[in-house]
Amino acid sequence: MNNPFIYENAPAYFHSFFDLIESDHLVEELEKSKNFTLALIDSITPEIENFSYAPDKWTTKEVLLHIIDAERILTYRALRFSRFDATELTGFDQNKYIQNLKSVNYKLSDLREEYINVRNATISLYKNMTEEMLDFKGVTNPIILTARSLGFMVVGHNIHHAQVIQKKYSTVSSNL
Repeated sequence: MNNPFIYENAPAYFHSFFDLIESDHLVEELEKSKNFTLALIDSITPEIENFSYAPDKWTTKEVLLHIIDAERILTYRALRFSRFDATELTGFDQNKYIQNLKSVNYKLSDLREEYINVRNATISLYKNMTEEMLDFKGVTNPIILTARSLGFMVVGHNIHHAQVIQKKYSTVSSNL
């Protein structure tokens, strides 16, 4: 993506996620990353659903749950900012979220459905935002962000973790 405004309105650690995005058409990129992720989920075999490629690394299903949780949190922040809510928001500890899950109890088909529901809600939210709503600056953890930068973070974060699954997990089933 080559849109300086989006990079300027986000912290430096967002930039590597933004670099994974092809265009600055947010709703289109949300749809594209959804399709990419669904194809990836459909390729996950039972042998790797609960596989972790190294000690202290998340399992395939935990990575999917992290994508879903992060999207919910980022989109909640975007909702608040798009409604011109200037209340400072706090961060979250992604590792505690995963530690407190029982991901082995999740069926992959349920995760797929949950991912679709969350992403469709995200797309619906962003489709109806005005430019002013997208560009209102809010504070979280205490970083200044916009709903637009959070939307692109949803996309880039999703792509990043889907690529991790693709590279680190998908080839494992052929070696089992």
